[in-house]
Amino acid sequence: MISISIPSLIVMLTITNNSADKLERELIEEIDIRAEHLRERVENYQSYHVKAMKTFALALTGGIPEDKQQQMMEHWINNYPGFITMMSTDRDGQVINGVPREVFEKLLQLSEESKNVSDRDYFTVARDTGMAYVSGVFKGRGFGNDPIVAVSVPLYKDKQFHGVVEGSLNLPKFENIDNSGGDSSILVVDSKQQVIYGSADLKLEPLDLVSIKENSQQYSNSIQSMILNDVGVFNYKYIETSNGWLIYILSPFDELLVAYRNSFYGLLLGIVFISLIASRVAHRLSHHITSPLERLVSYFSAGLTVPDKAASYYSSQEIETVRLQLQEAQHIMIDFQEKLKQQVSDKTEELVKLNDELEKLSSHDPLTGILNRRGFEQSIESVYPIACRNKTPMTIAIIDLDKFKKVNDDYGHNIGDTCLVAVGTLLKEVFQRESDVVSRFGGEEFIVMIIGHPVDNHHQLLEEFRKKVESLSVDCSGRTISFTVSIGAYSQIERFEPDYQKVVSEADKLLYRAKEAGRNQVKHRSE
Repeated sequence: MISISIPSLIVMLTITNNSADKLERELIEEIDIRAEHLRERVENYQSYHVKAMKTFALALTGGIPEDKQQQMMEHWINNYPGFITMMSTDRDGQVINGVPREVFEKLLQLSEESKNVSDRDYFTVARDTGMAYVSGVFKGRGFGNDPIVAVSVPLYKDKQFHGVVEGSLNLPKFENIDNSGGDSSILVVDSKQQVIYGSADLKLEPLDLVSIKENSQQYSNSIQSMILNDVGVFNYKYIETSNGWLIYILSPFDELLVAYRNSFYGLLLGIVFISLIASRVAHRLSHHITSPLERLVSYFSAGLTVPDKAASYYSSQEIETVRLQLQEAQHIMIDFQEKLKQQVSDKTEELVKLNDELEKLSSHDPLTGILNRRGFEQSIESVYPIACRNKTPMTIAIIDLDKFKKVNDDYGHNIGDTCLVAVGTLLKEVFQRESDVVSRFGGEEFIVMIIGHPVDNHHQLLEEFRKKVESLSVDCSGRTISFTVSIGAYSQIERFEPDYQKVVSEADKLLYRAKEAGRNQVKHRSE
């Protein structure tokens, strides 16, 4: 009896453990995917705004007059809405410029000590290292009291430190990703264990200090669990970003698997006990006992349904108990596997949809439906070098709505948005070739890249577009609103500049010439 029972128990234990390990691997894989995806989003968010601040610092040190710096800063924060405030300091940490203007004017009324940020990490680290710096989360002072993350870049003129420029980022928004995560939650902390973001069910606020301890009652060697603030118990996976932030993906501590294994171990002990007793009468009942047990083992190990009826009339009560318990265990395991399989399938489908949505949001302007600045830069980086190498005539044009601020001030931003949508629609109508690239570059500024055909055709298309805008009208409560655009276009025919940013800069200069010449016109130049 024992010689048959023990191998049977080993087979059941192996099968059950293999099934549990498979479920654990699937859970770990799902958590890993979410953690890596969220880390990539956070890294991209930081990198995008660090590049913005570096570009702004270069512009400030490139000879911009001091009386124009405030205006330029206002233009910059409009182009990068992720910043809630921006400011610049002198070499002593005294704030000298800032936006929004109303916040900066309030700051000017405070004491000199309140306007000095020389004790802040974003000043001292940028000054001492000469490099861009992304801070942890902290509470603002003077320039707002909300929890923020600072991005700062040092200013150098003639290799001498002249201060820093700093942008205060609104805390990264994880709501869309969080809402698609099912039972799992998100916790993001900085290097000081201060909360940057926590899912609503965690009941944490930015700047809260959290306590994270390993849970001593582990039910698996491959899934870690922790105790959050001495209260909540979660399975977790974390990833560290390049600037020291920790991103935790938390899932509920799964007690079902513990109960299932404990039940199986109890079953194992019970069968061993029955086997020991049965061994005393094995010489009389061995055949009637071993045959049904072997049959049950064969069904279970082959993944077949355990029979609902006894194998024979002589089947013992002990074997029937084993059969019923195995049958119940098999039903529990099958139900659990099917549920988990469906959950994994649902979560995978949600993640695929979310990735598609995030990809579109990252490259398209939600208002006009055309490419945003990032999408334009991705397109031009793949097309522009080929056009230069093949010496294909091309034109890059920057388009700006004339006196658009007055439209917003007089009629409201909803009408302003209607105007922007109308311009985006006209751009797609006029520049509809597959090789044409149109984009909203920021605010009321658009950009077009035209490749192929003589550049005279490019200029004709731009003039056609300008005239269509001039004849366009937008209804506002019975009143008709008209507006115009100014266009700066730089064409390359024989001499091709490998750095497209310089071409954009030349087109921008031509745009300003069009503005200075009276607006509502196209200024172009070819090389």
